Amino acid sequence: MPLFHRAGISPQSLMLCLADLTALLMPATLVFLLRATFGDVNPALYRWVFPMLLLGPLLGVGFGLYQSVSLPPPRELKSLFLLATLLYGLILTVLFLSQTGRIYSRLIIAGSWLITVFALPGMRACCRRLFAARRWWGRPLLIFDHGEIGRGLWHFLKRHPERGLTPVDIFALPDDVRRTRELLSAAAARYPGAVVLIPHMREKTATVDYIKEAGRWFTDILAAPVFCGSTDVHWITICDLGPTAALWIRQNLCDKRRLLIKRCIDLVLCFASLPVLLPLGLILAAAIRLDSAGPMLYRQKRVGLGGKEMQIYKFRTMVTNADTVLLACLASDQALHVEWERDHKMKRDPRVTRVGAFLRKTSLDELPQVINVLAGTMSLVGPRPIVAEEKSKYNDVYKEYCRVRPGITGLWQISGRNDTTYAERVAFDHYYICNWSVWMDLWILGKTVPVALSGYGAY
Repeated sequence: MPLFHRAGISPQSLMLCLADLTALLMPATLVFLLRATFGDVNPALYRWVFPMLLLGPLLGVGFGLYQSVSLPPPRELKSLFLLATLLYGLILTVLFLSQTGRIYSRLIIAGSWLITVFALPGMRACCRRLFAARRWWGRPLLIFDHGEIGRGLWHFLKRHPERGLTPVDIFALPDDVRRTRELLSAAAARYPGAVVLIPHMREKTATVDYIKEAGRWFTDILAAPVFCGSTDVHWITICDLGPTAALWIRQNLCDKRRLLIKRCIDLVLCFASLPVLLPLGLILAAAIRLDSAGPMLYRQKRVGLGGKEMQIYKFRTMVTNADTVLLACLASDQALHVEWERDHKMKRDPRVTRVGAFLRKTSLDELPQVINVLAGTMSLVGPRPIVAEEKSKYNDVYKEYCRVRPGITGLWQISGRNDTTYAERVAFDHYYICNWSVWMDLWILGKTVPVALSGYGAY
C-alpha cells in the first residue's frame, strides 16, 4: 500500500472502483444468466453491453467519484445516479445504431438501470463498511495547524475514516519562512505521497505564504479557509471571474422548484406505501390497545414551518397518566431529573409500556406522522419536530429551523439519535437546513432503513 501512496493513488479509490464495477456488471450478468437458462443468448451482449459497462469507472473519474477526499454523500449519490443514467443512455444509443436494440426488451433495460441506480451506492456502502477501518484505507494526511481548527479536523477525520483521509501527524506552523521550509521538507521526507491540509487563510499581514511553500514539496494540498468552518459546505462551487476566483454558494431553500420536487417525493412515497402501512398500523393499534388502557394514538403540540404550532400524531408508547408518573419520578430521582433537563429524554423511561418499548426501538411509533406529511405540516425528511420549551435551546438556529417543515426522519435520526447530546442534535438540524437538497433527502431516506432496523440509538 505505501507504493500506491507514493504514486499518489489511494487504495480507497481502487476499492471503490471495484465496487462500482461489481454494481455495474451485476444487472447485465443476471440478465445474461437468465437468458442463457432459456437458451436465448445473443452475441451483442458481449459485443456492446459489457464493454460499455466497463467504461463506468472511466466516466466516474469525470464525476469526481475517485478523489482522495470523498464527495459529500448527497453529491456522491447524485454523481452515481448520473453515471448510471449516462451509461444506459450510451448503451441504448449503441444498440440502436448497431440495429441490435430489437433483441432487448425495453423493460429489461429499464429494470437493469433501476437495479444499477440502487446497487452503486449500496456496493459503495458495503465497501466502506468492510474496509474503512483498515490502516491502508485512504491516503495519509498531514495537518499544519495555526489554532484549534486543525485539531478539530483531526478528531473528525479519525471518527470518519470513510472520508478517505487518514491523519498521521499534526504540526504547528512557524511564523517565519526558514523554519516553515525546514518543517515542510522534513515532513515530505517522512511522509511521501501524503496530502497536506492547511486550515487557515493567508492574511495580508502574514509573513509566509504557507500554501505556496507547501507546493514546493507536496503534490496535493487542501486549503481550509476559516470561513468554511460554517455549515454551508455541500453546494459550494469555485467560479473563475478572470482576475480572481469566487465561491458560488447555492441556497436550495430559496428555490421553489426544488421545494416542489421535495413535496412531490413526500406525496408519491406516502401514497405508494399506504397498502403496507395501513394493515401494519391496524395491527400495531390493536397491540397497543391490548397491552394497556387508553387511546391508540398520541397527539402533541410541536413547532412547525414558520414557527407555527401544529399537532403531530404518534402511536401511544406511554401509560395514560404519563405526566403524573414523570413528575413523581423526577421528584424522587435526582439523576433522572438531570438527564431530563439535559436531553428531554430518559434512557430508562418508567412511563413506557411493553409494546411502547418495541415501537420506540423500531421507530414504528412515528408511523402515524404520515398523516402529517399528507396534510403538509411535516415532510418525510427534515429537522426533528420540537416542543415550544425547546426553542431556547436552539438559540440562533431556531430562525433557521422555522424555514423548513419538520421531518419523520432526518440527519439526527441516522446519526445516533438519543445517543447524541442536545447540542449535537441542534448542530445536525442546522447542518441539514444549510445544506439541504433533494439528493440529501434521498440519501437520508436510504440510510433510515438500516438504522431503523438496527434500532441504533432508539429508546
